[in-house]
Amino acid sequence: MIKFLLTLLAVSLPLAPASLHRADSLILTGSNELAVSELLSLLRDDYIPGDVILYRIAGLYHGAGMEDECILLLDSIQHETGEDLYGWKVSLLGLSRRSFEALPLVPSDNVLLLLWLQMESDQSPMSCILSEPDCIAERAVRAMICADGRMTKGQIDQSVTDAALVGFLGDEVIEELELTLKTAGSWWDETALNLASVYESSGLDMLLAARDIHLARGSAETWEYRLGLGRDISLSAALILLRTDPGKWGRSWLIMDILAENGYTALVDSIATVSGDISFASGVSMAILRNTSQYGELLALYDSIAPDSPDTLRARAGLFRARALRALRQPAGVYYESYLAFAASYPWHEKASEAAYLAAKYYDSERNWPAAADAYMAALSSGDFGEARAYWRGGFCHYMCGRGNTGDSIWTEGIGKYPFSAWCDEMLFWSARYANRTGDTGRENELLLETAERFPWEFYGLLAAARTGSCYLNIETSQISLLDNSVTAEAVDMMSRGYGSMASEMLYGTELCDVGTRCAALSLMGEHSKSLALLRAWDFHLRDGNIGILPDNLLCFYFPTPYRELTWSSVDGMNIPPEVVTGLMRQESYFNRWARSWVGASGLIQLMPGTAGDIARWYGLPVLSGSDFFVPEKSIRYGSLYLSRQYSAFNGSLVLALAAYNAGPGNAAKWMEEFPLEDGDPELFIEQIPLTETRGYVKHVMANTWIYLELFN
Repeated sequence: MIKFLLTLLAVSLPLAPASLHRADSLILTGSNELAVSELLSLLRDDYIPGDVILYRIAGLYHGAGMEDECILLLDSIQHETGEDLYGWKVSLLGLSRRSFEALPLVPSDNVLLLLWLQMESDQSPMSCILSEPDCIAERAVRAMICADGRMTKGQIDQSVTDAALVGFLGDEVIEELELTLKTAGSWWDETALNLASVYESSGLDMLLAARDIHLARGSAETWEYRLGLGRDISLSAALILLRTDPGKWGRSWLIMDILAENGYTALVDSIATVSGDISFASGVSMAILRNTSQYGELLALYDSIAPDSPDTLRARAGLFRARALRALRQPAGVYYESYLAFAASYPWHEKASEAAYLAAKYYDSERNWPAAADAYMAALSSGDFGEARAYWRGGFCHYMCGRGNTGDSIWTEGIGKYPFSAWCDEMLFWSARYANRTGDTGRENELLLETAERFPWEFYGLLAAARTGSCYLNIETSQISLLDNSVTAEAVDMMSRGYGSMASEMLYGTELCDVGTRCAALSLMGEHSKSLALLRAWDFHLRDGNIGILPDNLLCFYFPTPYRELTWSSVDGMNIPPEVVTGLMRQESYFNRWARSWVGASGLIQLMPGTAGDIARWYGLPVLSGSDFFVPEKSIRYGSLYLSRQYSAFNGSLVLALAAYNAGPGNAAKWMEEFPLEDGDPELFIEQIPLTETRGYVKHVMANTWIYLELFN
């Protein structure tokens, strides 16, 4: 591979004129060798800025975990052109978490870059004379190494401006403001407000609250708003509101709950005692007992509440009883029954919808369709907790227990209320299934076509397209210009100077550029996991605002294939197609080879150490340890072998193999016994899987697989 790439500098490449657009298409579809060929041809032709091409070359190799190969190629380009490309090499090593290896590549007079690499590799910064910064990256480094309290006002003002691009500078400014919170004048407030306009942070929220406390200012409305801002801020807000208007806030259970949660039980108890209000005092006692883990006493207090007590107190008691039963680790059926009883008795309570929804999810996971259907109905009747998902699963549970007409009505209402939600394709598709059940094939076909057209890249949209012979999936690479936008042009400049990791953080965090442009730049940089995370958040934003879903022109960045060539070679001889492994990889890690879950699964395929050990034993392979899990070749091979084994164990059923991969083969086998997978009806099996995570997992990986099959073809 390396030898082949190096010879590209001297051989005749494509017969057709090279095209940057074609190169981008090859990069995003994983045809790496052809993409490099195209880019090197463009580099020789010299009619496109070299940095634009080098940005793509570096990103292609970084995205595929082949930084060392790229450095060799850059060495050859450097030898051929005479241009020093150390900045690109440093950026590659920084992006691959090897900043310490980049230090020898940096000229001794580039002090700020050396300091940046030392900070990146957790080394103590050297003492040196600093040069004047001439770009935002160098200004950021100077701000970071400046001793606390030593920033000039000019540096602080500049850092506030730069924080709109380089977010971590906001934290540097916050640290400076903390030191002068009690001594500075109006410039402090002006600086803090300017920072708040470009940078969001809980630390900044706390700082502004502390400033208001120091100056004894802030309206009641401001402090009331701060009650919902996090534990420390809400505590300050509660104490201030209580002090400024004890008549109003001294009778608020919300204030008492916040104080009790933060250990002010003596204060809360004294307030309740002097109030003279038995109902209020009883409600306060519930908060004290809960936050001091006296759950038995809390249940006894519930039993002592008189039937003629105010509804507000009885509702509070019902909610706290359910919470106490859960804290005492009673059987799930016991405390979820209590949650549902509370919601049914007090549907007007602000927590009723949430309580009923939690109970519904439990009964749903138990496949107790009638109880789940009733609980979802209670949740929908008392509020909007769960939103579109409550409509989808509520309708499904009614469908499964023979109340199809009610379920279809719920879906219809949910589709109208949440037309672009992540659950709308489910509701449309299953409404089509109900139409088929009732013999209305005309409506069934209309609904399937609507599902395929409105949600072309989601599981049910793709399934509907396959069943109707339609196709609305359109993944094409648009023209990408990095230098026409000031933010992406800055990213190119940072990469060329050695600040690749800073460029990645800038593109991910700034809002001075539209999401699509930032994602394009991140994808071409090889930072696919950040690009996908941004696009996923943007998709949620569009759906939540009832605007739409991710548009077609961004799908090429949403379904990249950086490890296509490695995956194809890894699965050679296995019974698992490469598109399945690619789809699995996208779901498991977003192509982030350093991904690590809270349970210890690591790498592109998210292998657990125990699973990797089993694979090594079964196939006579070396046992993986430490950094082995983050090596793409090893992660993909071992993960593919495990998936292949599950595929064989479940007689070639991809649905069951994926369920086994996510939830374990034991669970998959048990589910197969409880509700067998019927031929041609995978969705019925999937939607009965008790684990919400596994249901979504199987659907997402299957949708990914179908999309990658189209791309690979």
